[in-house]
Amino acid sequence: MNTFIRYTLLADGTSDEVLLPIINWLIDFHCPGARIVPSFARDFGKIGRGLNARVAATLANFPCDVLFVHRDAEAMPREARLDEIAEAMRGVDMPFVPVVPVRMTEAWLLSDETAIRFAAGNASGRHPIELPTRKKWDALPDPKEVLLNALTAASGLSGRKLGKFQPEKARALITQRTESFAALRGLPAFDAFEKDVAETMKGFVPNVMD
Repeated sequence: MNTFIRYTLLADGTSDEVLLPIINWLIDFHCPGARIVPSFARDFGKIGRGLNARVAATLANFPCDVLFVHRDAEAMPREARLDEIAEAMRGVDMPFVPVVPVRMTEAWLLSDETAIRFAAGNASGRHPIELPTRKKWDALPDPKEVLLNALTAASGLSGRKLGKFQPEKARALITQRTESFAALRGLPAFDAFEKDVAETMKGFVPNVMD
């Protein structure tokens, strides 16, 4: 019988739905053959921005077996975000996995140039997009700006067509088109995230390999 894993992602904002393919890829890697049923928590109504309230609303509206809680580190130390998530999950009897990219989610969207070009609507283009090397991704002061500039350059557009191009919408296609996120390995924040996913998957499949 296939393992059934139903998870929900509670993210900082609606644009962070791009994290779902990354989570799916990691679950599939550490729990091969599992049937994965993801949900993305959104549209809570007027509950405020407090993480405790958002966790409660998520669990009430998006039942799951594992809750992934995303918070961008931004200007805060990663450990502070982890403490914030742990506090919000205090008393909740459910496995949870913190998702804390350094700075912001866009740092994890720079790994696949081909996917970026596809998302920009110019998959066969050769316009230089000047992506930083991997060792710099976690150190970028504004990875979102870097990514949006890369998408704009990859589009190859100019004039009125460029004025109509919306890189914020295009970014949503990047992870959908990325076949492997192995290139993110080696980034401390991603490695910590993968370790947490692997440990959590052991609760579903006892013989999951380390």
